[in-house]
Amino acid sequence: MLLMIDPGLAARARQLLAHHPQRLSDDEFLAEATTLHDLVEDPPTEQPAHEAVLLRRRMTQIWSRSEQTAMPPVEFRYGLFRAGHLDEPGPFRQLRGHLYCATVKFHRALSGERRCLQSAEMHCRDALLIGRQNSAQRHPSWTEAGDESRMTLAAILCCLYEQDRELLAAGGPTAQRIRAYVDEAIAQTEQPPAMPQMIHSWRAVRGRALVYRWSDADPAVRDAADIEGGISLLESAAAQPGHEGLGSQKLLADALIERCGHDDLVRAIEILSAWIHQVPAEMAPAAEQSLAQARMLLSGDDQLFDASYRDALATGRLRIAWDTKTQHAGWLRTAGRTREAAHAYLAAFQVLPGLVGLQGERPDKEVVLLHTGRAASTAATDLIRSGSRDDLIAAVMLLEASRAVMLGEMLDLSGPQAKPGGPERARLARLSTEIVALENGTAGGQLSPWQIAERLERAYGDHAALTGNSTHNPPTVEVAGQSTWRTVCRAAQPAPLVYLTAGDSGGGAVIVPSGLADKNQQPIGISLPRLDHPTVLQQVALLRRMDELQGQNLDPKTGESRIQIMTRVLEMLWDCAMEKVVEELGGTRLAVLLAGGLLGMLPLHAAGEMPQERPQSWRFALDSMAFTYAPTVASMTWARAHRKDASRWKSLFVLAPPDDSPRPMSREAELEALSRLDGLVLEKIDTLEDRRTIMGALRRHDVFHFAGHGWPSATDPLSGGLYLSAGQTLQVASFLAEPPLPGRVAMIPGCSTAMIGDHLPEESVGLPTALLQAGFTDVMATQWSVEGGLMAGLIDGLYRRWREPGTHPAFALAGIQRELFRTGDNGRPLHPLYWAPFTHTGG
Repeated sequence: MLLMIDPGLAARARQLLAHHPQRLSDDEFLAEATTLHDLVEDPPTEQPAHEAVLLRRRMTQIWSRSEQTAMPPVEFRYGLFRAGHLDEPGPFRQLRGHLYCATVKFHRALSGERRCLQSAEMHCRDALLIGRQNSAQRHPSWTEAGDESRMTLAAILCCLYEQDRELLAAGGPTAQRIRAYVDEAIAQTEQPPAMPQMIHSWRAVRGRALVYRWSDADPAVRDAADIEGGISLLESAAAQPGHEGLGSQKLLADALIERCGHDDLVRAIEILSAWIHQVPAEMAPAAEQSLAQARMLLSGDDQLFDASYRDALATGRLRIAWDTKTQHAGWLRTAGRTREAAHAYLAAFQVLPGLVGLQGERPDKEVVLLHTGRAASTAATDLIRSGSRDDLIAAVMLLEASRAVMLGEMLDLSGPQAKPGGPERARLARLSTEIVALENGTAGGQLSPWQIAERLERAYGDHAALTGNSTHNPPTVEVAGQSTWRTVCRAAQPAPLVYLTAGDSGGGAVIVPSGLADKNQQPIGISLPRLDHPTVLQQVALLRRMDELQGQNLDPKTGESRIQIMTRVLEMLWDCAMEKVVEELGGTRLAVLLAGGLLGMLPLHAAGEMPQERPQSWRFALDSMAFTYAPTVASMTWARAHRKDASRWKSLFVLAPPDDSPRPMSREAELEALSRLDGLVLEKIDTLEDRRTIMGALRRHDVFHFAGHGWPSATDPLSGGLYLSAGQTLQVASFLAEPPLPGRVAMIPGCSTAMIGDHLPEESVGLPTALLQAGFTDVMATQWSVEGGLMAGLIDGLYRRWREPGTHPAFALAGIQRELFRTGDNGRPLHPLYWAPFTHTGG
């Protein structure tokens, strides 16, 4: 059978070979040939590709006269290529090919690319399958390859386990899946390999797996044989001369740290102090992290953590940097040093955007992000309580960093507008850390003011180029990019920013006032001890329960009506948060709420005092000012930069699909009000069209108006969206898959179109955020079900107010809401249940 490979790859290989050595140096050739060769060989087949054979021969010739073959990845390739195992056709070649792919991807995974680790696992399993299919083979080469397959798979399983250990706290199926990694690693290494040269690595891998199983077992059922046997095996592996690079000494030291006796810690420090000088510089941060942990546990000395963190960043070891700082933060919090712990979390979150982008799939990320989101909220609350200017700035940057990570992962920025990826994300994380240190005066070394200014300007330029804010790049949406303190202050110029957060033991707010460039001004911190995470969860649950009731039905659990439940929610929000915020904002006309996650699901703009017997004296947050919501400063900056004055609108697209929902709404008055709008060309689609037709219509018009229901998903926000009919949904993910639509406005006033997921504490992904990411600058949506009878008047008044030249959309919405409150019910105050669900998102 003729072997077929991708014609493009084959052509590139032939061109590369033709250009060397006339146009390409050896180093240039090797760099491109290595990548190209691995693409051609993945997945391996029984027949070798001619171009891959030629690339291997040329690479082997170069390495044979080079002094750099001692580097582990090069040494591995050189030995395999020279032996010709990949050149001879047959099943053994295919087995060796899978082992080759597994090994090179394992090397890449060790630098942080989690996806490579999972791919390496599958290659090992394929190699084992080929070995079982050819079990009749008795040749030593087959035996060696089988042992190597088992050993490599066990090592990969240990790495998967180590990276996912923090998910064990989730319990249930997640913890079972993770424990299965280490159980299988132990099973795969039950028998030592037949080849003596593999015994040392067998001891290291099996010892590591046994230590893991003992460390994370319930103390009541731990098997002492695991830790004793694991340490014994690791001692034997570490005693093997010439294998410092395999990390046996560090594995042994880590095992001793896990056991945590006094003598164990002393010995671990001795081992690590010697080992750190025997390994390549890029491996040193891992040793520094373990050394810092050992010294901390032995004597309470935590000074080494900062050095370990900096060195890990400098060498691009983002996972080690993250582990170092979060471990440090956890220890500081346990020791009662909450302010220092919060700053340690801030440093960790500067790394997280680059790190999380290289990790596993959404189910795994969710639990990690669950813990990191809670940690960020609690740390930010501690910083707010401190009240110092530096701590308030740090709280803002911590919230921005954590929410940027959350949004980046939930939005899955993998479409045309994705920014940035791979090495660029790692570089962005390091740049953000540097900027924060320079701005806060904590950069290492004695730098003069002009040196700091020069380095900051260079870092700002690099940061802008990486996040797509450079004038040399085409406009793209980046709602999840990391901001700096300078960009936050700039964003507060037109209107103050209000950051709200709810931690485990209370919450807080930080107001970034306009004109903060004045050195006499500083952020305003507000401690909100009653705004804790359990309280927010309770209010979200109340809101959902209220939304499930229909008409005049009462809650079967409490006997409350929808109005009574809504009153309770709004008064709680006023007492716990918004009363103090409104008081501090004073005479402000417009404020931006960066509430984040579950707080963003609550009607903060309508929080108020509502004495039952005196409706005329009701007081709400929006009485004296307008509010707009934004997920991050990056999203707000995008919206402002591309917003078009509504007086220049030319066309309106109305999507009004057939309403076969369980709770059909009356839309005739709403559609009639839209048809009466002057100066707008109107296109209406009222039949069930395919997504391409709808997206095409979106591109042709300034305003998108959806006359239908929202279809939120509490647990998977990307699958929620706009309900079309016949069970079909225009999903959040559909908008993210399209190129950006700069300058468009989305009016989606149907039921529950602003509702977001509630699975993660800092998750704020729903239609408004997704539409911002899709390029819309302003989104009008609803936080719960709306009353159809009010819709026509609200829509007519909103469009009329908004289209007055120079009017901010939040002013238009607040104005019509105040009008409805005062005169909506035959001249009597109208309860906020009816006018409060409408929100503006965009900043």
